[in-house]
Amino acid sequence: MYFDASDVNLTQADDSSRRALELDPDQAESHVSRGLALTLNKRYEPAEVEFQTAVRLNPKLFEAWYFYARACLEQGRPEQALERFDQAGQVRPEDCQVPMFKAQAFKALEQPERVQGELRVAKDLAEAYLQLNPDDARTLYLGAAALAGLGERTQSLEWVRRARDVDPEDPVMLYNVACVLASLGEVDEAIDTLGLAVENGMGHKEWIAHDPDLEPLRQSPRFKALMEKVG
Repeated sequence: MYFDASDVNLTQADDSSRRALELDPDQAESHVSRGLALTLNKRYEPAEVEFQTAVRLNPKLFEAWYFYARACLEQGRPEQALERFDQAGQVRPEDCQVPMFKAQAFKALEQPERVQGELRVAKDLAEAYLQLNPDDARTLYLGAAALAGLGERTQSLEWVRRARDVDPEDPVMLYNVACVLASLGEVDEAIDTLGLAVENGMGHKEWIAHDPDLEPLRQSPRFKALMEKVG
């Protein structure tokens, strides 16, 4: 999904999710697995059936609602995505990723006030969580993205640099930090961080080439040179 969505890996995901269902067809997690594999292969209709089965079997399973919502968002169905994200948020109300994706859905619906509202929720959740877990890199970069969207530049920069210090070799963290830095106009630092993400395994060229979060970097000769090195 994030690193190498090659045909080989997508086929393996498809095979593994089929096997999960064979082993335990009554397990909600098996149906989420299958739904996610189908989504990654852009087979949305059968994926929706799997997600619906998963939430019927276990309506308290966060991943069922969360990946169902993301599949809806990917298809350009923000209203349906919001309904599923609401359910995911009820199951795991402390997770700041849910309001971040809800902000994306409201952006697609051209409702800027709702976007800002969800970003504020994400920021508040991140701050509360970091009080207890100050070195959680994921919450730091998600919170930093919310802060950037709210125009709180100084604190956003502080949080992305804290995230980078916590786990300086994690490619997922580095990639997300690069996205936040790009949104803040820190082009050189964003490209430096993206380069580290690539060195540590974030080598999915198509993903990087089409990620709108990296749009501020695309005219930089350094970014173009980096893209030539990506596998």
